[in-house]
Amino acid sequence: MNSVFIDIGHRTSKPIGQNQGETISDSPQDKKEDIKSYRRLTLSVPEDGIVHIEFQLHKQVEMLFIQAMFMGSEESLELYNSNHSSPSGSYIQIQRLHSPPQIGKPLPISVESTFQLTELHYLVTSRGQVVAAGTATSPSFSLTPVVSWSPEACVTVFCVLPDGEIVNDAMHDFIKPHGVLQNEVYLSWSHEKVMPGEEVSLTVLVIEPGSLVGIMVVAMEGKDSDSDGDITEEKVLAEMTDYLKEDITLHHSGITGGKDSPLSVFTACNLVVLTDASLHKTEDYQETEMDHEAEALMREDQPEWRPSMGQDFSKTWLWLDMNISESTTTRFHVAVPDSITSWRAMAFVMSDNLGLGLTFKPQKLIVSTDFSLSLDVPECITRGEQLVLEVNLFNHLEEDTEVIVVVAESSRFEFVLADRDLVSMVNARRVTVGSQGGATALFPIRPLVFGEILMSVKAMTGQATEKIVRKVLVKPEGKEQSFSETVFLEVVLTNRNLSRQLHFSFPPDVVPGSERAHVAVVGDILGLSITGLGLLVKMPQGCGEQNMINFAPNVYVLQRLAKSSQSYEEIRSKALSYMMEGYQRELSFQRDDGSFSAFGASDTSGSTWLTAFVLRCFLQARSFMQIDQSVLSRAMAWLVQQQGSQGEFIEMGRVIHTELQGGLDGPVSLTSYVLVTLLEDQAYVNMFPGNVSLTRSYLEGEVASGVSSNYSLCLAAYALSLANSLTAGTALDELKRRADIRDGVQTWRSSSAEVSDSWQPRSAEIEMAAYVLLALYKRASVVEAISLMKWLSQQRNYLGAYGSTQDTVVALQALSVYATFSGADAIELGVEVSTSVSPTVSHFHINSTNYLVHQSKEVDAEQDLLINVFVEGRGFALFQMNVFYNIEDRVLSERSQDDTVHEGFSLDVEVLDDEDDLDHIMLSICTRLLESQKIAQTGMVLVDVGVLSGFTLAPQAVATGDLVRKVEASPGKVNLYLDSLTATQVCIRIPMIRDFKVSHVQDAVVQVYDYYEPRRKAVRSYNSDVMQDMGSCAFCGRDCGLCRQEIIISSSSTAHTKNTAIYWLGCVLVAILALLL
Repeated sequence: MNSVFIDIGHRTSKPIGQNQGETISDSPQDKKEDIKSYRRLTLSVPEDGIVHIEFQLHKQVEMLFIQAMFMGSEESLELYNSNHSSPSGSYIQIQRLHSPPQIGKPLPISVESTFQLTELHYLVTSRGQVVAAGTATSPSFSLTPVVSWSPEACVTVFCVLPDGEIVNDAMHDFIKPHGVLQNEVYLSWSHEKVMPGEEVSLTVLVIEPGSLVGIMVVAMEGKDSDSDGDITEEKVLAEMTDYLKEDITLHHSGITGGKDSPLSVFTACNLVVLTDASLHKTEDYQETEMDHEAEALMREDQPEWRPSMGQDFSKTWLWLDMNISESTTTRFHVAVPDSITSWRAMAFVMSDNLGLGLTFKPQKLIVSTDFSLSLDVPECITRGEQLVLEVNLFNHLEEDTEVIVVVAESSRFEFVLADRDLVSMVNARRVTVGSQGGATALFPIRPLVFGEILMSVKAMTGQATEKIVRKVLVKPEGKEQSFSETVFLEVVLTNRNLSRQLHFSFPPDVVPGSERAHVAVVGDILGLSITGLGLLVKMPQGCGEQNMINFAPNVYVLQRLAKSSQSYEEIRSKALSYMMEGYQRELSFQRDDGSFSAFGASDTSGSTWLTAFVLRCFLQARSFMQIDQSVLSRAMAWLVQQQGSQGEFIEMGRVIHTELQGGLDGPVSLTSYVLVTLLEDQAYVNMFPGNVSLTRSYLEGEVASGVSSNYSLCLAAYALSLANSLTAGTALDELKRRADIRDGVQTWRSSSAEVSDSWQPRSAEIEMAAYVLLALYKRASVVEAISLMKWLSQQRNYLGAYGSTQDTVVALQALSVYATFSGADAIELGVEVSTSVSPTVSHFHINSTNYLVHQSKEVDAEQDLLINVFVEGRGFALFQMNVFYNIEDRVLSERSQDDTVHEGFSLDVEVLDDEDDLDHIMLSICTRLLESQKIAQTGMVLVDVGVLSGFTLAPQAVATGDLVRKVEASPGKVNLYLDSLTATQVCIRIPMIRDFKVSHVQDAVVQVYDYYEPRRKAVRSYNSDVMQDMGSCAFCGRDCGLCRQEIIISSSSTAHTKNTAIYWLGCVLVAILALLL
């Protein structure tokens, strides 16, 4: 039972009379919204003025608020539940604040006690430091928060009783960060008003030398408008508040290491106490590592704070940062974009002494001109097509303006609508543009060559000239093919030179003029892959696993560089940059439960395999970059929960990788894959010893019983090698017995299913070779592995990669561990290359300072290739011949009827078009898995849709769902991510809309393939009959009039008229030439 006494009396301290007493209440009037349960009482006041109330409180009550009102007077009392124990029964308690503390404003502190307080000591801590301390002689006093208190302060009050006992209490409070930005950065433009394309300078002024400044220049919505996207002090402080409040929650959760005691109050505020006074603590209080682990787990359970940021960066001109070292001022020059867009510049600054600061006001740059010019052209078109250049003009003046538009002539394209009967300038138009209005001039052209062509357009009035230049890539028709052959050049001491010869014959259906070739040489096993770190796999990378191609290979490159005598700082910096980008993007695929999946939160479950893959890569990367520990801990905690009672791991989500589906061997391959991750970090091995032991025992039993799949057995051999299991030797011996001999080297096949022909081995075969190499390395059987290592290093394509993400990652990991045996410090090689056409193409020199440098040279590829390589010196090098060409579209379209024996899918493509609607077409794609593949369903499948020139995917045209998981559109291409395919046919309709005016449209290509076995595929070409037969005049109005508005002088049969025409034509040419110059 709890008791409360309320004493009511006159100001003279006399008790109040009995008849004068009316009402007393314990219900809060202004705090009902904070109180879960309250009660109102009306009581009579006795003659002595002391009212006694008794009530029972539940143990769960955290706070008791009592408010008493009598004849206009009011008093209140707040009591908080506490487990503090005191030998003498003495307690103090800080009363709760009614409003959040603010910097610079007095903070009232009121302390209630069970005894008479004569002296109080206080300490204020923030961010692990004592920021204020002192003594108060009254239970009520005030403190004034300063900047150092932010973001959270812990106020501890204590007193020492006469017998030496310490009594204390503490209060955690979030300090509202209002007005705490003491730093500032100033920006100024060299001109307030400029024209498009003009050069301007931006001056940056800071208060403190050595400041870091971030600058953002974004488009203004209107000339006089401000944007919600401005960086303001209010927004920054609001973001800081959201971020900093995360940690505050933990302190109010009662993590004090045990039952509350004076010692636990100090430790909760990060205070260490050394005293000879009596500092009481409960008997079971003992701060252990478990306390810290508990707090860490609670932090991991908190939702991750992510900064809010705009998604539309298309309106951003500049986004950069700079260090202003010795001075406080810097200036840099930039060219204004070619658009009538006004800009505002904002910045933030960070410095050691003044901290964070902002620009007080955005600096505006007004961009204006009499008229503006734009040119609509696609990024690329195909040879044989015609492109209508669409020159758009806008008049910003208040009166009509006559503009002459001229397209510069070029030998790389021709104008297609010149009339023979007229003496005309087919590359010029005279256009009248109305006041505050627009007009368009059309110029049909026909490209004559492959590669980039420049389109240069000038628009001229009597007062001003505007110029714009755009590039268009002209591609050969058909589908591009590539071939790479790599040879291992090793010069031994007994013979200081060697010769090799490489040959390639182009197929009969090659597109004339599309042939290209180059050779490359490098003195390191990983060298061919280091150059292409940014684009190792020329495939879409829009899911959680594929994104890791931007992360994992860089780890192995950095591991290789760490063991090199050369710094190679540029390569190191590039690798770290790709890793940071890949890491940040990968976090978007982590789910709330800690797991990773192909499409993150939109998936119904996390993926066991993908979580193991990402976790292993992140653990490997910790030597080179900061990885959030909560990301790792949450992923590992989820992963071990997927283990079965026998030690096996099951796939909770969709199996992305076909080879990991298990088949007759069940979850052997997936369990092996997870064990590799569990063994990656010794800390987790120690944390989950039972899971590791059970997994190892399961795999040892499965290998002893017999594993039928070569893929599963290779993975098990590697995992058990990492676990130092003797069964790994059994697995490797069995693999040797099953091996196929290819080029004198033991390799392994995954299945007998037919796939498309390719010079590269299947992805699964690459993975198996890599796992065996890693297992042999772990068992110190390096000499035995050399021949397989050489074979694997020779299977890379021109990008330095293999077929897909997974085989590339595993193979590069295997090659990286063997790269340390390359003997690069002693390398000294000369490599001379010649062809049947040219006696000497190039001479390459490789030594200990440049062995990682990728050296290459283009070679003539107009006919079949015969390349001779002569090497002398000492050491080894990898030499690679890369050939590129296109095959004709008719070959692809004929396959649908004749040559489907080696295809993995059926594929039918139909175009729905209408000659009365030239701006829309519908593409219907139907596909299914063929029975010849001997699997029930695939893993992830990609549909790579080449878009007809001039068209693009209609916005939000393809709905995502159980089949189509994601849609990515880029210029000339649409990628559909399919969950999987079975023998049941599915059809997808893709609406396309016109973006650019292209006629005589050439065929485009659709390809369906298994992402993790790209040779399981089908390819078809398609076209629209309407768009293929349509000429440029279809865009030019009746009689092609809109494209024939040249500056024209009529031709005549008389000599006088003809001469006059020539004279006036010359005048016009001189006038235009003068304007152009």
